[in-house]
Amino acid sequence: MKKTFKKVAVIGCGFIGYSWGVVFARNGLETYMYNRKSPTLDSVKERMKQALEFLAAEGMIEEKEVEESLARVHTTDSLEEAVSSADYIQECMWEDLPLKQDIFVKLTELAPAGVAIGSSCSGLKISDISANVKNHPERCIVAHPTNPPHLIPFMEISGDNASQEIKDQIFDFMESIGQKPIQCKEVYGYVLNRIQLSLIQEALYLVKEGICNVEAVERALTDGLGLRWAFTGPYGVEELNSANLREGLEKYKDYMIQFFTQEQQKVHDYDQAFIDECVSGFAPVMEGKSHEEYLLWRDQMVTRARLLKEAAK
Repeated sequence: MKKTFKKVAVIGCGFIGYSWGVVFARNGLETYMYNRKSPTLDSVKERMKQALEFLAAEGMIEEKEVEESLARVHTTDSLEEAVSSADYIQECMWEDLPLKQDIFVKLTELAPAGVAIGSSCSGLKISDISANVKNHPERCIVAHPTNPPHLIPFMEISGDNASQEIKDQIFDFMESIGQKPIQCKEVYGYVLNRIQLSLIQEALYLVKEGICNVEAVERALTDGLGLRWAFTGPYGVEELNSANLREGLEKYKDYMIQFFTQEQQKVHDYDQAFIDECVSGFAPVMEGKSHEEYLLWRDQMVTRARLLKEAAK
């Protein structure tokens, strides 16, 4: 029988934590937001309200869902209160190994043995994070979202030492609340960030070597690859580049292998001058927008693209 989820605890109320809170609360779950006493804790419910109002304005949820969701949100600086009777715990602390190791020991001591604890870590391995856990470490997993999870549903579930039952349970849970999970083995950066970092490396190299400017790299993605990657990934691209995927991988093998082995360059380091060049080169891309205005525009475009994808199914 599938586990019923009614209450979740979010540990850490920063950028990822508040966004996870929106995901849980808008899907009918009593959501306990934990953080130490701080402005971050004091402001989290208002930030969640703004995110929910944005979703309503963009047509992702109905207006009435804003207040209904907020009524399910509870803030606390008591870790015990947050995890008491929780059916799932989502840890969202800083990407710091000792910090996460410490909080996982505390969480596993407080939470019943059958409660899964997912870390939002993006690079650390859960086997390292849970290394000091004595109380059922097999329920400790990676549950890494794409930032921000209330707008971008893709997420990764991992844990080589975690029980398959727990991973499957959280996979089903995340699907039930609209996320798009995958399962993968433990590896630095997991899946999405490894793909993203490979692309970033090439983007840095092209500018660093003077092959093109920052704006050109941005345009290659936003007006080129990004348009089709929103619907078909790299395997889908090869499927459609030829009669089928098999023919594409066979036909373009020599071309790709030459790039992988002879052409691909590694960026081993970059200096302050290069950072300055990137910052000044990116300014035209923002078209006069402030950081906050650019962020809002990004969120609007992502939300509208997501609605388009869902309508096209």
